[in-house]
Amino acid sequence: MIAQQQATIKADQAAIEYAKTELSYTKLVAPFDGVAGIRLLDVGNIIHSSTTRGSPSEPNALVVINQVQPISVMFTLAAADIPAVQEALAKGPVKVIALSSDGKTELDTGTLAAIDNQANTASGTISLKAIFPNPQRRLWPGMFVNVRVVTQVQDNGLTVPLDAVQQGPQGQYVFVVGADHKVAMQPVSVRETLTGEALIDKGLSAGETVVVRGQYRLTPGTAVSLANPNDPVAVPNPTTASAGLLP
Repeated sequence: MIAQQQATIKADQAAIEYAKTELSYTKLVAPFDGVAGIRLLDVGNIIHSSTTRGSPSEPNALVVINQVQPISVMFTLAAADIPAVQEALAKGPVKVIALSSDGKTELDTGTLAAIDNQANTASGTISLKAIFPNPQRRLWPGMFVNVRVVTQVQDNGLTVPLDAVQQGPQGQYVFVVGADHKVAMQPVSVRETLTGEALIDKGLSAGETVVVRGQYRLTPGTAVSLANPNDPVAVPNPTTASAGLLP
């Protein structure tokens, strides 16, 4: 008698589980948090159970859901840059910065997740993947961004505006302004350039004054004076539209 009642209870439990399973078919639940796109089907459209799923190009898909938090970004680097990235990875997580398409606005900071196992023979580049937490949803699926990979940080580095660095027959140099307000050509070694700044390896010391505009009018020994930054005539506009010889 007891065994019969236990069997009845198990049968009832099985019936409950079956009913829950049937009820679950009335809801569509994504396996991750994401943002649903514009619906691809309207009331009255005909769909079939055999229809494949997963792409907006498939007319019978209901909706496409994209994960945005976190979000991954695929980008490429020249194959010659990969050894520096691998060396940085060996030391720990590698910081990756996502920038707007014009490179001026920082959108989010993430971590390098993977490096592809082969190079593109046509372009000489290798694909990489970075993961960004994207808390403010400033990164959006399908948008174009620029990516900066931080492989090393130089503390107390000496930098000058990139416009100050000139290229001559003997290599790179800057015009240094002496105590007598006369300029002299000073050879320099530039290690890296980034966002309009040049990191100087050797050739300059902190506190030295360099010329950043109008070098074409200078020769060693030319006397110069500090321009008034508020005077648009004294300080030429550095934009591309105004590039050229000064009057």
